[in-house]
Amino acid sequence: MATVLVIGSLMGGTSAAHAGTTEIPKGFLLTERAAAAGPVIEDEEWWEISNSLSRQLALNPCRTKGKPRDGRVAMRTITYSNSAPSGSGEQLVLYRSTRSAQAAFRKLRADLARCPRRATTKSGSGFGYVGTPLRVGDEALSVAGHFHKRGKRDREPAELGVVARRGAALFVYTDVGNGLGAGRKIVNQAKKMTKKVCGLPRVCG
Repeated sequence: MATVLVIGSLMGGTSAAHAGTTEIPKGFLLTERAAAAGPVIEDEEWWEISNSLSRQLALNPCRTKGKPRDGRVAMRTITYSNSAPSGSGEQLVLYRSTRSAQAAFRKLRADLARCPRRATTKSGSGFGYVGTPLRVGDEALSVAGHFHKRGKRDREPAELGVVARRGAALFVYTDVGNGLGAGRKIVNQAKKMTKKVCGLPRVCG
């Protein structure tokens, strides 16, 4: 399955929160307690928690590689997968300023337009994403990833995602293999994080 299983003044957007003074508290992410507890069914479910700053965003439509240099100062990524197969992801990225977070969001939005479908064969089959605006936080996108076969897009998306920004924070929720009903769940998760992230210093102003 093609899947990417990815502070200062709000007014000015330039006064930075620096590494060493900005961090994501342990247990802060919505799925972190379940992830820390480990699998419910041994060898059937897998959780991973990573604080690496070098990961790409969980939504990566152009399959960009390399270490991002976009002003991030703290990051946590949680992924869940099972043998169904299906999975989900939660990712929170804190930036040195609101301006840096805005730039990261703009880049992702541009990548969605620039790399709408990646063909894998001469027949035109492949996988691609499409993003639509969503009213969450300061700005957000609802993203659907579809398989394309012989030039036609599958009706039901294989992957769903939400990326939202609030102040100097960017957060991403993804779901793979759980159907359209999972879309509401990840939107609600993003709405919860929109409020929660403002409890962190220098994120929302």
